[in-house]
Amino acid sequence: MRDLDFTNNERIEFAYDVIVGILAIVATFVVVLQFNKNISDSQLAYLSIADNVIYFIFVLDFFIRWGLSKDKSAFIRNHYVDLIAILPFHFFTNSPYGSLLKLMRVLTYSMRLIHNIKDVLYTNGFIYSLGSATVITILGSFAIYFFEKDTSATIKSYGDAFWWSIVTVTTVGYGDISPTTTAGRIIAAILMLSGIGFLSMLTSTVSTYFITKTNEKKSEIVHDGEKVVLDISELSQEKKKMLLSYYEFLKTI
Repeated sequence: MRDLDFTNNERIEFAYDVIVGILAIVATFVVVLQFNKNISDSQLAYLSIADNVIYFIFVLDFFIRWGLSKDKSAFIRNHYVDLIAILPFHFFTNSPYGSLLKLMRVLTYSMRLIHNIKDVLYTNGFIYSLGSATVITILGSFAIYFFEKDTSATIKSYGDAFWWSIVTVTTVGYGDISPTTTAGRIIAAILMLSGIGFLSMLTSTVSTYFITKTNEKKSEIVHDGEKVVLDISELSQEKKKMLLSYYEFLKTI
């Protein structure tokens, strides 16, 4: 969760991360779709509108956060990816280097998205679980295709096998594709168990991430000029009274 300079409210920070993450995903897909030569002129116009709207939202977001930050030079250093993402590349897409500039926008949007989720990926070593699930999904698709391609009425191509593997690992189970051989069912069972473990790890990681962030904010000492904010919520009532009494005593010295 990104720490915003102008607020310590966790709900606002969480909402901000979700909104920015969604916009980054949408922006990335919009720019990628603009490379598709099968897009009609009317569809391309709508994509261009969506691209520009998201772009100006990012511009507004950057300058508002920059204006509210206490150390503006440090803000620029710490948010250089956001700065690159708002450079007006799309105004030059009609030039000979237009495609390259569009690719740079995709890269910066992707980096912005990764910046928002990288903390989650490294919580509880979730990135290794994600990598393992990806490898298992790919290997499972190859294996099921090998055993089922000549016997199954639903797995006719590797694309079918890969789709089935993803559906099985995520425990969605549409049932549109199913294995018929013994080896295929064994592979399915392995993928199912792996998927259950992966989803459990995902739930645990998200919970741990937010609990950790909450505890960090509770334990840190926030300095604001001459004011010091201390978290005494975990102290007993007796210790709270003692602390307040000592504070009153210090003021009289």
